[in-house]
Amino acid sequence: MSPSTMPDSDKIYDLYGGGFLGQFTRLALLLDVFTPLSSGPASAESVALACNASLEGVRALLNYLCSVQVLEYQLDSQRYALTPSAAAFLVRGAKTFAGDWILANTDPVLWEKMLQTVRSGTAAGYSLPWAQDAWLESYSPSRVAYSLELWHTVGLALNDGQPLRMLDLACGCGIKTLAFAQAHENVWVTCVDSDSVLDVARDLAARFGVEARVTFMPGDILSDDFGEGQYDAALLGLITYILTPEQNAAVFQRAYRALRPGGMLVIDAIMPTAQPAEWASRATLLMNTWNGGAAYPFHVYQGWLDQVGFRKTVQHNEQWLSAIK
Repeated sequence: MSPSTMPDSDKIYDLYGGGFLGQFTRLALLLDVFTPLSSGPASAESVALACNASLEGVRALLNYLCSVQVLEYQLDSQRYALTPSAAAFLVRGAKTFAGDWILANTDPVLWEKMLQTVRSGTAAGYSLPWAQDAWLESYSPSRVAYSLELWHTVGLALNDGQPLRMLDLACGCGIKTLAFAQAHENVWVTCVDSDSVLDVARDLAARFGVEARVTFMPGDILSDDFGEGQYDAALLGLITYILTPEQNAAVFQRAYRALRPGGMLVIDAIMPTAQPAEWASRATLLMNTWNGGAAYPFHVYQGWLDQVGFRKTVQHNEQWLSAIK
């Protein structure tokens, strides 16, 4: 038997090995091992007592979290301490707490609903704490560069210091448009999302020093009107693949109306190619379960946008496309 036809058991180990980190983190959140460390380094005994759990189990869990750099171990004192990331996102009660987001994405209920969806072909539905996801994205070290590259790639033009007005639909933390506003003082942004998510966008706008040029509009992109002819650019970032075809068509229609003639609609969404790819396939499984969405290919977007009235629809890469009114 040649090497190319030999079975490879390492590939089978990989099928489940990556799941340990998520599930061990889930255990840590359910036990709430992070809160006892929020006032300073502590021993395994102290954490176990605070969590009403066994010393042996808590020590093993803390050691694992140290091994993956979620916690730090102080060898001299044999105490455990929070990393800056754990302090920000894993201590319950912190403004930026994102533990419920992790719990929602590691909950066995999600996977049972996905199985139900795959079997039936109908979305089982699943709710997520989107504001906590927004907090995580707002502190992502790579997102500012990603955002500026997005606008450079789609060719959004700034005209001699004239105000450029942007509409960020289902904005999340708003980092894509707020980073552009931070880089260009003539950019003005309107962020649309739920109240709880807009709290994150407000915080990020303040950190970026652009809050005076940002309007925060609580609302629902599935039903709200965005006005007529007010914006030079509109963004739908990482939202269209959550929506059904009917929902997307309706959102595109109202986004088209909100743009000025010559205005640009930009979509940031994973688009599948002819060859199956991990991210697009994963997105389709998740989005179909949550709401009946999918990772739609470019030609599907192009058809929707053409029908609405957009022209010059361009796919820039596997994730970014733009269309002109």
